[in-house]
Amino acid sequence: MLAAQTLIRSAKKIVIISHKGPDGDTIGANLALHLALKHQLHKQVVSACADRPPSNTHFLPEVSEIVPDFDLKWADLIIAVDCGAAYMMKFNETKPEIFSGHPPLLNIDHHASNENFGKVNLVDSTCAAACQIIYRFLNFCELKIDRKIATCLLNGLYFDTGSFMHSNTTPEVLEIASSLLWKGADFKTIARHQFHTMSISQLKIYGKILERAHLNSKTMVISALTSADFRATGTSSHDASGSIDYLNSIPDSEFCCLLYEDNKGLLKGSFRSRADDIDLSRLAGLFGGGGHKKAAGFSMPGRLLETDKHIKINKK
Repeated sequence: MLAAQTLIRSAKKIVIISHKGPDGDTIGANLALHLALKHQLHKQVVSACADRPPSNTHFLPEVSEIVPDFDLKWADLIIAVDCGAAYMMKFNETKPEIFSGHPPLLNIDHHASNENFGKVNLVDSTCAAACQIIYRFLNFCELKIDRKIATCLLNGLYFDTGSFMHSNTTPEVLEIASSLLWKGADFKTIARHQFHTMSISQLKIYGKILERAHLNSKTMVISALTSADFRATGTSSHDASGSIDYLNSIPDSEFCCLLYEDNKGLLKGSFRSRADDIDLSRLAGLFGGGGHKKAAGFSMPGRLLETDKHIKINKK
């Protein structure tokens, strides 16, 4: 953590990057760090994400300051938060020089699949969320965790532990959550936005997922969505993100998979498991993805083909 602290202390202009297809953890981690560096260390800070923050994070402080692009030449330091692989930043496609070392890249992440692509890597796969690492780091730097920062951090913890129901909810996670509540984190608003607010259109897309769910011979529960399903219900892939937890609740299954298409010609998959003897990060790795042992995913060019009995992948 000292090396990360040194990089930040010596920089004046900092860009913090969240991963593409952002979720509650990457946005919470980004904003918590943004608030601390901007208001306490008086750095010039730009928060960036190639895709828009999901609607269930719009209540977080200063989320409106997250921009879709930035000038790499402006920055003294780049910080990637919650990016399990370099390509998850997406900016590497338009700014390949981001790995040149000028400016240096600080990689803060909790995924086992992380490639340590930064000049300094603050990576701990035992953490449930990137926000857990940010919490430790802010304390190490003796920066104050105020009400706004606490809300951002608790949002990430709550999201990546599935409202504290996943197996990654360790005693430390609950201790941190308790500390954040004492610091004024708005837990009521977090809970309402993350898992207890659904539109009619989102309920419809959940209905399609549950209707198509089936248990195959490998004791895997699988379901799928096409781009036509999203168009018909007026939803996007973000609206389907929490449904994987319902698929993972079926008692006779070892693990589950949700396959879905996006509007850019990509096929995406999410895996979840409650079993201790299955490593889903290795399974996702076969398709160029990664993640955690019990929660992983992938993205690749392709489309889904529907047959009488099965869902097949049509690779492009």
